[in-house]
Amino acid sequence: MKTLSPIICILGPTNSGKTDLSLRLFDEISADLISVDSVQIYKHADIGSNKISKDLQSKYPHELIDIIEPNESYSVGEFLKDLKRSIDKSTKSNKVPILVGGSMMYFFSYLVGFDDLPKSDPSVRRKILQDIDTKGKEIAYKKLKAKDPEAAKNIHPNDTQRIVRALEVIEISKKTMSSFFKRKENSISNVFSVVIDKGRGSNFDEDLKNRVEVMLRKGFIDEVEEIIKMYKSNELPLLNSSGYKEVSMYLDNKIKKDVLIEKIFFAHKKLAKHQRTWIKKIPNLKAFQSLDTAKEEIIDYLSY
Repeated sequence: MKTLSPIICILGPTNSGKTDLSLRLFDEISADLISVDSVQIYKHADIGSNKISKDLQSKYPHELIDIIEPNESYSVGEFLKDLKRSIDKSTKSNKVPILVGGSMMYFFSYLVGFDDLPKSDPSVRRKILQDIDTKGKEIAYKKLKAKDPEAAKNIHPNDTQRIVRALEVIEISKKTMSSFFKRKENSISNVFSVVIDKGRGSNFDEDLKNRVEVMLRKGFIDEVEEIIKMYKSNELPLLNSSGYKEVSMYLDNKIKKDVLIEKIFFAHKKLAKHQRTWIKKIPNLKAFQSLDTAKEEIIDYLSY
């Protein structure tokens, strides 16, 4: 018999059905939904992050959605503090916290953990940013790939914030960012973690491309344009995210509209690859292709 309140984690690559599973569970058990998504944290980023509609959010409220502005940065440390607060609030209300999302670094930090990273040094950070301004982001990313290929493999080349942080850690500690990843078995005994992944292949690609087309029909371009106008910048942290970066490039006349769908599709496909890489690093996950089977297993676990 469980002595601690159970916590459910639902992971998976983009467009795998994680949200559908979480909503089905919410309908059947007394639960709170907690988003583990590094894009859905941003206000106004609705279409490109695939948030459920406002109507659905009123029926299925989520913690950790719409908590920061698109011009603000958000660290893993901040996420862990916010997550702990949300879980504590849920368990005190005798609810089951359901953590759901696609930000695998966030899940890794919660389920496995990082050794304590060195504190940021403003002077080191400033020098790295100056180098990026002078030489370009691509040179900084190449430098990171040379010094810490494992970390670079899990950081998008356009994610300036994480590139800078990884280079800063190297400069301050003389150790790679990846060396701070803890290699330990999951010690959180009351967590049941499932991975939803329909698998690679033509169906995945076709479903993903259809999703991109739906996003554009819903007004994704207008959404990004409004955010840029609102914050008077196209250098927002949000715009480093998959999809947002490509639409921002289109609005900046760097790519043409007829290739935009392909660009967003390949960005999301690359994201899915990164997500699967992170998933392999997390122990004690139960993998499913079927949402029905996953739901039954979770209900059985909670009934034990």
